[in-house]
Amino acid sequence: MKTICIFGADGRTGKLVVEEALKRGHRVQGFVYKNNHNFPKEVLILEGNVIEQNDVLQAVSGCDAIISVLGHIKGSDPLMQTKGIRNIVNAMQKSSITRIISLTGTGVRQPGDKPSLIDRILNLGIRLTDPERIKDGIEHAKILQNSNLDWTILRVLKLGNSNREPKNIHLTPGGPAELLTSRKKAAKILVSLTESNDFNHQMPVSS
Repeated sequence: MKTICIFGADGRTGKLVVEEALKRGHRVQGFVYKNNHNFPKEVLILEGNVIEQNDVLQAVSGCDAIISVLGHIKGSDPLMQTKGIRNIVNAMQKSSITRIISLTGTGVRQPGDKPSLIDRILNLGIRLTDPERIKDGIEHAKILQNSNLDWTILRVLKLGNSNREPKNIHLTPGGPAELLTSRKKAAKILVSLTESNDFNHQMPVSS
């Protein structure tokens, strides 16, 4: 059993990560911007702003691992993920925590990637309509890559809301990515990665 701090616990994916972590017997500390959601009573909810270093430092206290499923909301800082992960990394280093798993899109490329045609088209669309979103993902990855932490960045092409229990979980170093990864499946992968050092210092793709 680990104590896991989940950043973005109130998001559509974050709520499922909380559920999965509890199902596996972990203690959960959920970091949220505003505590206006109903969480199970065993979850310790911490309210704050990920861009504020002191809020983040308090949130990670006593944790064994971190999961970041930070996402943009209306009016949020365009580089919220980058600034947030920088604060998380600093807080982890001060607190002697080493394991962190982060979720981002396949628009964050690395050498050896094998994106499908649909992957290229969808990410081109994002680059044209919301270039800051791609930039934010890339910059957040650089911060983790340049840290001394045991990081893993899970990349997905597109998240969906299927309630089906995921059966086949397949991660590859560079894809090609499956077209749609359910949030429930992503939650299972993220929590599983906190339980081991699989894909340490890697950016696997849900394939």
